[in-house]
Amino acid sequence: MLRRFPVWIAVVALCGGIACTQAPVQAPDQVVSTFIAATDKGDWGTADSYLTERFSNALRPGSLPSIWGLVGENPQIRNQEITGNTAYVWVEGTGSLEDIGPRLGLDPLTLRTYLTEPDFSDPNYQQLASQLVGMRLEGDTITSRVKVTLYRQEAGWRIEVWQPDAPEGETSSQDATPQLQLAPQGSEPQHSGDLDPSSTEAEGSPENPTENP
Repeated sequence: MLRRFPVWIAVVALCGGIACTQAPVQAPDQVVSTFIAATDKGDWGTADSYLTERFSNALRPGSLPSIWGLVGENPQIRNQEITGNTAYVWVEGTGSLEDIGPRLGLDPLTLRTYLTEPDFSDPNYQQLASQLVGMRLEGDTITSRVKVTLYRQEAGWRIEVWQPDAPEGETSSQDATPQLQLAPQGSEPQHSGDLDPSSTEAEGSPENPTENP
């Protein structure tokens, strides 16, 4: 004689196995690593999925490759800091003067001058100063360092912004230069209070707009 088991028993049995096992939440540096892997493959749709909705909506369509491209080739995660629902991950990449210069609208010789003997009164230099602060030149190779800010959201950690950051252990003479707006080459004009670059600093950072109380 066949016995019929209640449906709920079958559900409990499934939930006790792999079928109901939730995937582990990625740490901030793992999210950035997954984002980098997607950019390396040219999978910009997947890369965009690791941005906060606010950051994604601020970007002009198709601008993500050029904005992230300033980080250079072979980006590597250096370290991270986590404070509550906000995290910071530092990434460094490398590139040549010939590659990075055009992305900034500069010829290689001018970029070399800006990185080695800048004229701080030059209006063109002043416009690019906040981009150059994270770059150091060794020979013909540029190392670019960025600070990635992430917020913990319902879907996990998501990238809110990144901005050039002075190389570790160095104090840049450009620190006094006002920071440009988020992703200046690819973002839409910002509304008051939205995506203020100063909001990414560790001190005085605003509350995560999507975090739960």
